[in-house]
Amino acid sequence: DITCKPASATFSMPALAFALAACGAAPTKLPSRLTLYVYDHCPYCNRVEFLMGKLGVPYERVVYGYGQGANPAEAGGTGYDASGGPVALTGKKVLPVLAGDGVPAPAGMRGLPESLEICSYVAACAPPGSRVAPATGRADVDRWRAAFKEPMTLLARPRLPQMPVADWSDARDGAYATWKYTTNFQFDYERARARTAELLPAASAALRDLEALLRGVDADGVPCLNAWGFSMDDVLLLPDLRQLSCVAGVEWPTRVRAYLDGACAKAECKAYDEHAQP
Repeated sequence: DITCKPASATFSMPALAFALAACGAAPTKLPSRLTLYVYDHCPYCNRVEFLMGKLGVPYERVVYGYGQGANPAEAGGTGYDASGGPVALTGKKVLPVLAGDGVPAPAGMRGLPESLEICSYVAACAPPGSRVAPATGRADVDRWRAAFKEPMTLLARPRLPQMPVADWSDARDGAYATWKYTTNFQFDYERARARTAELLPAASAALRDLEALLRGVDADGVPCLNAWGFSMDDVLLLPDLRQLSCVAGVEWPTRVRAYLDGACAKAECKAYDEHAQP
């Protein structure tokens, strides 16, 4: 993750289990109106968007500023509206959150948090005929993601705040991101940028390696990881590629490019190439 903490680091027990225990019965269909609260650049949020897009599940998309909900007293003077934004939904500064009448929200929360629990709930209750296969746990895909993480993170993290999306609409949003990653993760923005010439070939080489891992095509004829079609393997990997699209100078193999663009089109979640930064 290069943008936000996993929800599992915030909630001590799975949110969906709490919610279903409270309501006493598993839901069988999705509400007619859903709202998904996200940060545009957050890979955990993107997971849900890629899945809902593939399943054809409509929803209203609400994007928060990245600094909203952070308490300046606890964030080095950055952040704003400490009780607003995502905090008003769940009591925590964490996204995504899915809301709607009938969504199994834990007690005291206005929606369901945790990206994989949202994905599980949506997939379980999706309209008949819609499906996303479970994750396989492919070791080759896991190895690829582990190797890809460093060049992707070092290239994308300094450039994502330059994307013209609502996450960064207030100057305090970028200030909060810089404080968070320098303080909590010891990320060196200047050093990362200084390594661009070294990292671009590494990222491009990783994308060439990924092409060999795309074993199938989905129902729309778009490349995907498994021969039987789109799966949770794709849901987990595609956000990494969208992150990298904010970086100019990356060489994208044809099938990898089609893989990302096809998923983004389905999700109505554009890649960043138009605004990619050198």
